[in-house]
Amino acid sequence: MPRRPSAAPAATPHPLISNDRLQHLYVTLLRTRLLRTRNRLAGPAALVAREAIVTGTVTHLEDSDTVMPVAGDRLAALARGHRLKRVLGAAPLAGVLSGAPTAEARFAIATGYAMARHGNRQVVLAFSGAGVTSLDGLGASLAYAAKQKLGVIFVIESAADDDLGSARHTDLLGLYGIPVDGNDVIAIYRVAQEAILRARRGVGPTLIECKPWPLDGTADPVRRLEQALERRGLPIDKLKERTLAAFQRELGAGRRKR
Repeated sequence: MPRRPSAAPAATPHPLISNDRLQHLYVTLLRTRLLRTRNRLAGPAALVAREAIVTGTVTHLEDSDTVMPVAGDRLAALARGHRLKRVLGAAPLAGVLSGAPTAEARFAIATGYAMARHGNRQVVLAFSGAGVTSLDGLGASLAYAAKQKLGVIFVIESAADDDLGSARHTDLLGLYGIPVDGNDVIAIYRVAQEAILRARRGVGPTLIECKPWPLDGTADPVRRLEQALERRGLPIDKLKERTLAAFQRELGAGRRKR
C-alpha cells in the first residue's frame, strides 16, 4: 500500500494557513457538504468526500480561472462563490464549464480550454469523478497537456491501494503527479496551492490523486477540519450555526422565487 504523506509540501515561504483562511475553508466545506447531501449524484460510489476535494482546490481559483466539474455536480460553482439560487438554476455560471459525462471527455475539454488560453497565467481545474482505476483512457489528454506545459490541474479520485499519482505512472506521460488524502481539506488545499502556482508559472500541469488513506481517527472531512479549528482555539459552534442557518435561508428563498 502506498505510504501516506505526512504533510503536503509547502508552496510558499509561509506554508501555514491563516485563521481567516481556515474558517473560510470550513464555511465552504460545510456549504458544499449540505449541497451534496441535498442533491446526490448517480454514478460510482465515492471513496473520498467530493466536498473536501472541491473545497480544497477550487478556493484557490481567481475570477479569470475555469473549472470543469463532474456532470450534474454543482459543488464547484458553490465553492467559487456563486449564490445558491444561481447554483441550483440551469443558467451557465461564470468560470464554470458544463460538465461532460465521462472523465475522458472532461479532461479532453479542459485540456483544449487550457490550450486556448495558454500563456496568460489562467488555470483550468478538471475533476474526474469517482471510480478512476487507470490512466489509460485519460493518457492522451494528460500527455498533451504536459508536452505543451498547459495551465491545467487534473484531479482524480482513486482507491487507497492505487498509486496513479506516483512517478511510475506520471513520468511516462511527462506529468507531475502527487497523491493526497482525499478526506483532508487542509492537505488538499496545500497540494492544490503548489499545483496552481506551478501552472501559473508555466511549468505545466499537475495530476492530483485524491485517495482514502487509512486513518486512526475520523475520516469525515468536516469533523477533521473542526478539530483543526479547535486546536487553534477558534470558535466552532457559532460559526457552524450561522452557516447552517444561512444555507437554509438561501435555500428557502430560492424555492419561494420559483
